[in-house]
Amino acid sequence: MRADKGSSLFWLFFSIFVLIESLRLGIGKLSDPGMGFMSFGASALLGILSFLLLVQTSFKKEGIKILPLFQGRLWGRVFLVIVALFIYSKFMPIAGYLISTFLLMSFLFWIIRGQKWWWILISSLVITIISYYIFSKWLNCQFPEGLFSL
Repeated sequence: MRADKGSSLFWLFFSIFVLIESLRLGIGKLSDPGMGFMSFGASALLGILSFLLLVQTSFKKEGIKILPLFQGRLWGRVFLVIVALFIYSKFMPIAGYLISTFLLMSFLFWIIRGQKWWWILISSLVITIISYYIFSKWLNCQFPEGLFSL
């Protein structure tokens, strides 16, 4: 219970901080969103959910057995995913969105699910192309072209 209270308080304060910073960036209007629009919406949702968790754990009296932090978890995979996301953020401006996203998705499918290589490559390709068309063509987001800009 204490863990839920502590984590919900942390995320509640974090969401308030992000809300304030989003307002400083400007959220704009629904028809003309500003720089802070997405972060404002995401942090508002996070704040609501963390507040609900805080209220829920405050009224619960049941004791839950909490395992030690590193026992029975796949922390190695979590660490590899964090490293992969860091490399992805550094590699994208060089290689471009398509190549770096394809490599990231291939790695994530391999590390998380351990599927057959052909399924990993096809799924990564499909997700990369769909996400590119959604964000680049429909929503007009600009991605680094990387190697394709030659």
